[in-house]
Amino acid sequence: MAREVDKVRVKWIEFKNIETGLEIKKINFFDDITLLVGLSGVGKTQILNAVEYSLNLALRDDIIMRPYYVNIGIEIDNDIYTWIYKIEKDNKSELILENETEYCIKYEKLLKNEKLIFERNFDKIDVVGYDKVPQPKKNESLLSQYSEDKAFEQLINGIRKLYSVETELAVRGGISTDNFNRIKARVSELIDKNPRIPFSSFSHLPVAEKIYIVKKYYQDIYIKIFDAVKELFMEIEDIDVVEDKSRELYLVAIKVYGRTLLQNDISNGMLKTIYYIVELYTMSKDSLVLIDEFENGLGVNCIDLLSEILLYDRKDIQYIITSHHPKIINGIDQSRWKIIDRDRMIVMNSDSDSYGIGNSQHEAYFNLINRWEYEGKI
Repeated sequence: MAREVDKVRVKWIEFKNIETGLEIKKINFFDDITLLVGLSGVGKTQILNAVEYSLNLALRDDIIMRPYYVNIGIEIDNDIYTWIYKIEKDNKSELILENETEYCIKYEKLLKNEKLIFERNFDKIDVVGYDKVPQPKKNESLLSQYSEDKAFEQLINGIRKLYSVETELAVRGGISTDNFNRIKARVSELIDKNPRIPFSSFSHLPVAEKIYIVKKYYQDIYIKIFDAVKELFMEIEDIDVVEDKSRELYLVAIKVYGRTLLQNDISNGMLKTIYYIVELYTMSKDSLVLIDEFENGLGVNCIDLLSEILLYDRKDIQYIITSHHPKIINGIDQSRWKIIDRDRMIVMNSDSDSYGIGNSQHEAYFNLINRWEYEGKI
């Protein structure tokens, strides 16, 4: 059995879209929280997307290939892995796709503490410790292809802990009755076999399924979630997951003044807040959380509470966040800011102390706005 991974962090990313020319200069992330601060359109969301795409590419074989060059650093238990890959047009492909070009991985390299683990260049592949290796699949990363190999087990287990939380949540969609019942049966089976199984075994599941599980099996977590929701919305008497038999879906539901409201009858702001609270209290240790415009759709009182949970209750998690809201920006120490700027197709980043906005946390945001206004960016 592989040793449990204790510490996992994304350390940096460097990115280029080969087709459009958009380039993100190397950005180093902090181990706890990195706040990306910048005007709309400068590339903050592209940074989050580049990280998320790379983590998905490392673990899955169903990722749509895009013409990207990426250099990403990941720390796992004090070992630094450098993973570089380049996706380009597949000139040898005989497939003709309507309005789409077929791409493949043309180059890929993995280093551990600067020592080579594997490298492939087109069809040639070298893996340290192997004389012969199978021909690699051109549209799948070697990390994904070797995910079951003992030599890569620790790395893959580490990357699996770096999952992003979908922040523009599909809060209006439900889970089909068949899928939900299948998960319920599987969860029941696992808990019957091991009543002490940690909730982290289920932390990757959708919010609705996690609400069902914590309410039935992990009351301590459910009470934390309910108390946080109740603090914001005093009228809520219960949170549950209910089957809508007419549509064969399971949906998040709340009870208000004795009446049950399914998620399609709950306001967007309230539903999104509930989803955030559930995610923040149920994410596994050492998770990576990517949040784009954290404040979108949330009331001011919701922002305050969620910021407290994010900053103080889950210090074990690495956050990479974008925001335009002064309350959120001022609530995060400027030593954890990365100021994002753009010159045509080049996305650049600076630490706050090198950007000349002063040492006062209270004044930093306003000094930043004043500087942008002086430079004619606003």
